[in-house]
Amino acid sequence: MTAPTPQRCLAAADQLLRGAGLLGTTAVTAGWWPRACACMIRLALEAGVDGYWRRVQPAVAACRQGRAKQLMLRGRLGPGRETARRVAFAWVTLSAATHHHCYELAPGAAELRRLHTEVSTLLAQLEPTTRR
Repeated sequence: MTAPTPQRCLAAADQLLRGAGLLGTTAVTAGWWPRACACMIRLALEAGVDGYWRRVQPAVAACRQGRAKQLMLRGRLGPGRETARRVAFAWVTLSAATHHHCYELAPGAAELRRLHTEVSTLLAQLEPTTRR
């Protein structure tokens, strides 16, 4: 089985946010859409970072630790400290949103939409044509 592409993950998250399609309506009715949406956005971010390293430095892409790949974004082969900082912040925020705690509310639609937009922007920055 192949890994999902970042675009497919973001499209699925967008369906959940809009409550559209079979997945979106089922998720909204059942009430599990916020965490599922956060998970899809996080998968898109992780796949985007993996894709970046496959293009730039395949040895880093072979590393199984996602956090190490994120830290390497700050290095000389990475897109820069600012992009690396934004990737790390988005990943931590999405990770927290995917975990259920009885004392926390699930993330809201506005927060998830902002994270969706942020990850879309970050994925565009990790593409080879927009790299500086």
